[in-house]
Amino acid sequence: MLYIICGPTGSGKTLAAKILSDYYDAPIINADAFQIYKEMNIGTAKISQDDPYYERHYLLDIKEPSESFSVMEYQKLFRDTVEELSKKYENIIVCGGTGLYIRASIYDYVFNQEEDNDVSDLEALDNDTLYEMLKELDPKSLDTIHKNNRKRVIRAISIARRSGQTKSETIDQQEHKLIYENLKILMLNPNREDLYAHINQRVDIMFEKGLVEEVKSLKNRFNLSVTAKEAIGYKEVLSYLDGELTLEECKELIKKRTRNYAKRQVTFFKNQFSLKMYQDVHELVLDNTKER
Repeated sequence: MLYIICGPTGSGKTLAAKILSDYYDAPIINADAFQIYKEMNIGTAKISQDDPYYERHYLLDIKEPSESFSVMEYQKLFRDTVEELSKKYENIIVCGGTGLYIRASIYDYVFNQEEDNDVSDLEALDNDTLYEMLKELDPKSLDTIHKNNRKRVIRAISIARRSGQTKSETIDQQEHKLIYENLKILMLNPNREDLYAHINQRVDIMFEKGLVEEVKSLKNRFNLSVTAKEAIGYKEVLSYLDGELTLEECKELIKKRTRNYAKRQVTFFKNQFSLKMYQDVHELVLDNTKER
């Protein structure tokens, strides 16, 4: 059985994964877009390498912060990892909050190949111009792509102008079927007020643990990739280090963006998956261990 533990940031996914991992003697596959990066630890709330459960994790710390990473790359790594682990384990836990990574990995999601695709001309355009261009090329995609998400807007434009087929048309041709038969999608969705309070507290703890020092070290030692710099917590601290924000403004902005991200995560998981929802870890664990 493949147990997918998803939900908003700060909802208790890691704890639930640890408990189910013990109960089912199961490995854990990371499904967080930024925990794949080495040395990005505090800001991603990554499990410590000193934690005994760290050795049970896969797809953690697999990329340098200077390297880019894509959904397509994750999909291949995920499927290869599941295939290998299935030879040894009856159950596998997947834990993370990056919904697009999970969806692309467990459904028959096919990517357009993007080799030798120059988008330098698009990078020079502002968001409004790009949005109008996408409206002409692939109006249906506007339902799922926000104007300010430059990366996704540029990718959709590049797909349409290169292949002659829009991203929406490519998706519509797919059957949207799960590629794994024995699978449960379990979502942690705490009370919003409690979740937001926990997020605010967690950000404060990250700063106490040395988030600023972590980002400063990364900045000094790596040419951070565009992907790595997109992580909430890191891009704000980079702005603080560049003198664009005060420390207090930086903290509050991280809290605000994390809360907004958590809200989007909840919406995505509810709309994209057939899942069972739980308010807390105890409820999820009890419901998924009593059958054994």
